[in-house]
Amino acid sequence: MNILVVDDDYELCTMLSRYLEMHGYTVFSASDALQALDIMERHPVGLVITDYLMPHLDGIHFTEMLKADPRFQNISVLMMTASTDANISDKGLRKGVAITLQKPLDMGQLLNLVRFAE
Repeated sequence: MNILVVDDDYELCTMLSRYLEMHGYTVFSASDALQALDIMERHPVGLVITDYLMPHLDGIHFTEMLKADPRFQNISVLMMTASTDANISDKGLRKGVAITLQKPLDMGQLLNLVRFAE
């Protein structure tokens, strides 16, 4: 399965990509939603892991765009956030986010969720 990691934190994006690649996944990375959409136009993606707070579009609005596009509406989206505001998770669920993960990430939990999304 191809995974797209979207986060403006270069180090986190790189760490997640390497971790997932070590577990056999092909990973693309993007620093914002616009770059992510460009990648998705060119490569099939089965799962998106996106940050909530990013330039241009936040993770919820990005998910909303994906779910409105027939080409991407069946792709699962996991969202990450450092915020403890429960409203973010609730709003994300209403817009199509499968689950919101709290940063710092529990890598074992992330891997289990990725495997579940396959």
